[in-house]
Amino acid sequence: MPNHTYDGRHNGMRTIDNTMGDRSSAGVSGPVTRGSIIARLERLPRNAMQVRARILIGLATFFDGFDVIAIAATLPILIAKWHLTPWEIGFLIGSGSVGQLIGAFVFPWYAERGGRVKAIALSSGIIGITSIACGFAPTFAAFVVLRVIQGLGLGGELPVAATYINEISRAHGRGRFVLLYEIVFPVGLLASNALGAWIVPRFGWQAMYFIGGMPLILFFVLRKLVPESPRWLAERERMADADTAVHAFERAVKGPLPPVTHSAEFEAMANRHPKRRMSDLFGPAYLKRTLAVAMLWITCGFIQYGLSTWLPTIYRTIYHAPLQLALNLAVAASVLGVVGSLTCALLVDKVGRKPIINLSFVACALSLLLAGVFHDSSVYVVATFCAFSLGFLACGFITAYVYTPELYPTSIRAMGCGVGGAWLKVAAIFAPAIVSKTMIGGNLQVAFYILAAVPFLAAVTVHFLGIETKGKVLEQLEA
Repeated sequence: MPNHTYDGRHNGMRTIDNTMGDRSSAGVSGPVTRGSIIARLERLPRNAMQVRARILIGLATFFDGFDVIAIAATLPILIAKWHLTPWEIGFLIGSGSVGQLIGAFVFPWYAERGGRVKAIALSSGIIGITSIACGFAPTFAAFVVLRVIQGLGLGGELPVAATYINEISRAHGRGRFVLLYEIVFPVGLLASNALGAWIVPRFGWQAMYFIGGMPLILFFVLRKLVPESPRWLAERERMADADTAVHAFERAVKGPLPPVTHSAEFEAMANRHPKRRMSDLFGPAYLKRTLAVAMLWITCGFIQYGLSTWLPTIYRTIYHAPLQLALNLAVAASVLGVVGSLTCALLVDKVGRKPIINLSFVACALSLLLAGVFHDSSVYVVATFCAFSLGFLACGFITAYVYTPELYPTSIRAMGCGVGGAWLKVAAIFAPAIVSKTMIGGNLQVAFYILAAVPFLAAVTVHFLGIETKGKVLEQLEA
């Protein structure tokens, strides 16, 4: 009888009359177990399939960043178009975060049961179709509803994508590998700001949302071009499918593969702990890690949504900068975010995760404190401090995407990332309202001081409750 196994390249079932030839050519023998799957992944050099996965899933993450911050470039126009009150402005900014909060639970839950790639593809489809629909929104109410629905995909894509990229990489150089992928998110933020500064004044606000609809393509092609996570398949005891998925990566290696070593050691790692459930995230084994993750992601959401989305509006309404100048200053802040992220990607495997997070958050807090102290200065002075704060934030933000998945076992990794993302969304819901209230009340410096306190508290929490994960196999980090 033929043996039917899943082939991620074709999104379906393929028939293999004899798999032994494929496995022997990859230097693999013996039964397929969780330990052998881990050993084969850990011996893999960089290969074309990993590059393909990084590019395609990177496109989803790029447009996640693009669509998240598109509201910043279009907000000044929407305020005038619909004559929005300060309360409605805050509600509009926070509305997407409501959907993202739900998506941060729903899609990781689906990823634990249905697969990482399926969850990423579905979230990309939701992001794309709702972004296009936003461009046709006839009223403020319709726009808000679409932003909430789009938020489901935006909230679900990032944690699942981070989980997948971590699971297909090996311990050696994992931080650099993951972060060179994750840098597409701040690049998406930069592209959104840069294109917004050029497109919105020329083609109207709708054009931004039509461009943001491109992830819809990934819904149709991703599952055909990228294999499922072998670690997840092995965790679900789908060993034949895991064998096929890991072999898709092995076939993409140029030249001879390194030998499979330490299988017994990896087998012991894989079977050392029982499968975990979501409740274990808050149990004694992982509570400290979960608290560190919570403060880490709260900070990212609080600053990103409490400051970034407001910057063009602050520059225009408080400092009376022309629209084009306000948008250009926001672009400059995004440039520093990309520079900070790239620097972090090059250093994270040498310095470690915790030192980068702690130092970058303290520097972010100091920059925001100075912005508050000098809030009466020119728009260029305030914009400089804000840009540096976002550049430093980007270092800690991007490190969160490699650090968080490393803290949890495969059985709850996506949910752990989802809970972290949920904290970001909770912060994103309340932060714009805090900035709005203090800004409208003429207390902009108070908003900066509040914003500064958050990354400082996060640095202290991560320092005392977090663990260092540099250079360790994922299964080795299980509590």
